[in-house]
Amino acid sequence: MRHCLIPLFLLFFVPLGCTSPTEQHESAPPFRLDSVPAQHPEETPFDIRVFVDPAEADSNAQVALIAELDLPSGSYVISALSDRDYLGKFQVDWKDTAIAPAGKLRETPPSVPGWEPFDKVYTPMLMESSTLSQTWSLPSGMGPFDGRIFFVLEPQCVPYALDFTVEKEPDGWSCTYGMVYPSYPD
Repeated sequence: MRHCLIPLFLLFFVPLGCTSPTEQHESAPPFRLDSVPAQHPEETPFDIRVFVDPAEADSNAQVALIAELDLPSGSYVISALSDRDYLGKFQVDWKDTAIAPAGKLRETPPSVPGWEPFDKVYTPMLMESSTLSQTWSLPSGMGPFDGRIFFVLEPQCVPYALDFTVEKEPDGWSCTYGMVYPSYPD
């Protein structure tokens, strides 16, 4: 029995950290809706939900995209508000590059300065379950407009993505989304 415990014991002490952000790619991973692997919800150590703030059917083409991120205990995500160029910070990407922010990103609770061990600096981090919302200007039309949320769950150093679609319906705007999946940059 002793020989079985040693490998398991060593597994908890093998360093599994991320590479320094300066060694990572300069831009976000390419947008791909067709690369979503099948995954069961219990395989993801957290939950994330995405929806749009309801708008009247005759309102202008702006929506408030809202993401609720339930982080596991001891985990964190680099905030989108960080002024450092981290590939793995929380980000929203749209397939249609004409879609642009129409307001500031709001975090509830607000991100807090956290120690980033690879660059040895303090940077804003989401240290607990958070709600993130931002208003976006959509091109005129009904959609659908495809997007993706991307972030790296730390200190596990695992990149995740969630694809979503926003479209206008008779009663206002709606949002549908798939399952979270590991998304490794090319």
